[in-house]
Amino acid sequence: MQIKLKSVFFSFIILTALSFCLGEGKLLGQTKSTNVQTIDGKKYFIHAIEKGQSLYSISKLYSVSLDDIYRINPETKSGTKAGQEIKIPFVVNNAQPINTVAVVFENSATKTNLDTSQYYYHKVGKGESLYSILRKYNKSEKDLAAINPNFSSNLKEGQIIFLEKKQKKVAADAVNSNTVGTISQNTALTKTTVETANPSQKQAKTSYNLALILPFKFNSTIEMDLNELVKNKTNFPAVSALAADFYMGFKRAVDSLTASNFELNLDIYDIDDKDSLKIVGLINDPAFKKLDMIFGPLYTSGFRLIAQKAKENEIPIISPVAQQNKMLYNNMYASKTNPSQFTLLENLADYIVDSLAGTPLNVLVMAPYEKDAKEVAYFKAFRKYYAEKLKSAGKPEKDSLQTARGIAGAKQLHKPGVKNIYVTFSTNQVFLADFTTQLAIFADKKDISLCGWQSTSVADNVDQEYLNQLNYFFPHQYNVLNTASYGYLNDYYRSLQNVNPSEHFYIGFDLAMFYLKNLKEKGPNFVHDLNNCNTELNYTRYKFARPDAQTGFDNRGVYIFRYSNYQLIKTGWK
Repeated sequence: MQIKLKSVFFSFIILTALSFCLGEGKLLGQTKSTNVQTIDGKKYFIHAIEKGQSLYSISKLYSVSLDDIYRINPETKSGTKAGQEIKIPFVVNNAQPINTVAVVFENSATKTNLDTSQYYYHKVGKGESLYSILRKYNKSEKDLAAINPNFSSNLKEGQIIFLEKKQKKVAADAVNSNTVGTISQNTALTKTTVETANPSQKQAKTSYNLALILPFKFNSTIEMDLNELVKNKTNFPAVSALAADFYMGFKRAVDSLTASNFELNLDIYDIDDKDSLKIVGLINDPAFKKLDMIFGPLYTSGFRLIAQKAKENEIPIISPVAQQNKMLYNNMYASKTNPSQFTLLENLADYIVDSLAGTPLNVLVMAPYEKDAKEVAYFKAFRKYYAEKLKSAGKPEKDSLQTARGIAGAKQLHKPGVKNIYVTFSTNQVFLADFTTQLAIFADKKDISLCGWQSTSVADNVDQEYLNQLNYFFPHQYNVLNTASYGYLNDYYRSLQNVNPSEHFYIGFDLAMFYLKNLKEKGPNFVHDLNNCNTELNYTRYKFARPDAQTGFDNRGVYIFRYSNYQLIKTGWK
């Protein structure tokens, strides 16, 4: 395993620099003024407005309300300009200074029974310091002392620290777990449903407030020993590196779209799916209601809770990485850009039926390993969708799928004189290595192709020679062969990292370009018309659909790649 010193160092610097701006879980690329003056007996910060800085972002920086800024600086109601000085109320922070004394609840030593159902709590991890815990949850020692009896000077792994008493749980937090696939079957609409199917129309503005929620994990990364990482040839933590790359791509798009009549105020939140207290703090913050668009969190569990609150406040929210469709249920303000595995296999079926129309086919899908629940689900879904596709295309039933069991069944069901396509959704590398080897040998001088998941094409045990011989083809969410089209962006990234960008840099850039360019050109209501905003960027194809007006939009934009003459090529199918 090789590790580039410059790459690790820069990722570390990116995260550390952002973490210094951390406040209540949020990052702001701005600094407070150190110019404090007493005017008419009251203390104020004298803040010089920076280029592109909004009053909203200034209010968040100083933790004051916009109304206070307008009241003290009435001239700002008619507009502001770079360099203009304004007064900001001087707010005293009541948090006590943090020192090195550990504050914990000695539940291990005292054998105290803890009722964790009444409190948000933190379980102390190995080597975790009090400082990192206080910083993570934006708490002071005084806060913790008020609800944690029996303090000790020793911090012990596994101990429980109460953080905050829980509020009464709201029933609206519950999310229906039905998938989008089952929603389309429910066509009866109640009066309430019909009313909510028509979202309120919003006026276009010149300034928008955006939230980007990513798992930077600052508290763990800032305590790392960079020299030890390099010495031990250890990669930078994968999740933090992913977040840093996504942010860099996203921010480049924001910067390129920002204009005098289109101001984007970007607030960044370091929130992991497991940070329940931070999530609750975010959605209960009065500033949450003033957001115009939310990007993230990356994963399903954190997204659901924030999406529910976004729906209540009619704020569009975008899931950039998670694949599950059920997060879109009953939330017209949500959209998801990463096609699910089921969407991928449906596109694979579309490609077989549409692109090979007129060609005599014998399509065989390999029987799944019965103990692999996912493979069984994919097998059943593919068979069902393929049959429906044939019916809608007016194809005869004789063209329907056959099921083959193992290499013996594959050979037995082969038909000479026609094109034979074998489909497998297995991810078992032992099976794939053996099956592709034997099928390639059997395929000599026969018209045989194999298709399945992209992961098969990069499996260590699968011979690339055989994949080429079998003209292996697969669906993929991204145009992985088109990264060179980013030109100057690649040069920018390499100048900083000394390596090529990861796919999350491109995903972040395309995501921001798609949503924010549409926001700029069409106004805020485009999010309810995403099915008419289909487009293709360098790395991502956006092709949105939804089963009904109450459900969020799912991106169904997929590419089909295949091996040909020892090269991986993108087919022209769309």
